[in-house]
Amino acid sequence: MIKLKMIKAPKFWYKENISIFSIVLLPLNILWIFGGLVKKLISKKRKVSIPVISIGSAIIGGSGKTPTVLFICDLLKKIGLDAHIVSKGYGGYYSLAKKVTKELTYQEVGDEALMMSSYHTTWVAKNKYQGCRMAEKDGADVVVLDDGLQNSSILKNFSIYVFDGIQKFGNKFLVPAGPLRENVKKALSKCSIVFQINEDEVMNEFKDKFQCFAKYKLEEKHHLLDKNIIAFAGLGFNKKFFDQLKSYGFKVIKTVDFPDHHKYSVEDIYSLLDIANTIDAHLLTTEKDHIRIPKDFKKSINFIKGRIELESEDDLIQQLKKNIA
Repeated sequence: MIKLKMIKAPKFWYKENISIFSIVLLPLNILWIFGGLVKKLISKKRKVSIPVISIGSAIIGGSGKTPTVLFICDLLKKIGLDAHIVSKGYGGYYSLAKKVTKELTYQEVGDEALMMSSYHTTWVAKNKYQGCRMAEKDGADVVVLDDGLQNSSILKNFSIYVFDGIQKFGNKFLVPAGPLRENVKKALSKCSIVFQINEDEVMNEFKDKFQCFAKYKLEEKHHLLDKNIIAFAGLGFNKKFFDQLKSYGFKVIKTVDFPDHHKYSVEDIYSLLDIANTIDAHLLTTEKDHIRIPKDFKKSINFIKGRIELESEDDLIQQLKKNIA
């Protein structure tokens, strides 16, 4: 598939009315589709001897895949299984499979992989099969593929689709006219479970799937809750983070957008600190963004953690047991 440098998600991707920009860009969808077909044709599906669970979405970023991966690994741990995460390590430069340790940097293994490794054993691998094999040799009981829905190089026991009720499907166009990496129906056809985050209604698209209704919760009683806040982020869908802070009662007086996986420079941080000092506010970002803050400034930047929660985990646990048996 065609590789694109990460930019800020265009606002027209998520507008209800079709934008003129989407119409102009529609012919370029052919290139995206062609790239996907070529990748699929040259990929050879291989199998490892332990179960493989894939977690992904049709949306290009911001749907909640990373917290869902961590939540599924937590559940697997509860039923006595040692789950290893295999991630592409977006933004990192390691090409061969590498186990992520705290000594590594996000420049080497990517921000998401480094963050996930603080919770569960994590591998980065451009070749997902190599990553799964290394996890298998290292004693994993099961592999969880982070953002693995579009990967066709490895056989999976089952896949989980992550849907966010705030982001939804955008304008339902493929990149670059919209935020989709592939047709929604095609993506859902690969999945047996749908994880609906921040969405309580039963969606018609998911009626034949096992559905989990989840909430993404920010940590409570944060020490900046009653302070003036400048919120900044470089995520796939920054608005969701900013809106959630406001819904929790944070006094967000300014927001600053950066592209997804943005590598914060010293100049970026000085600029943010200058703004904060001028208006007497505190800087607040996400746990993942904080990983990309230059080392000398980490103590000056506050961050907030989030997690996935379900009202009941029992039915999902039974589904996991059934599908990996």
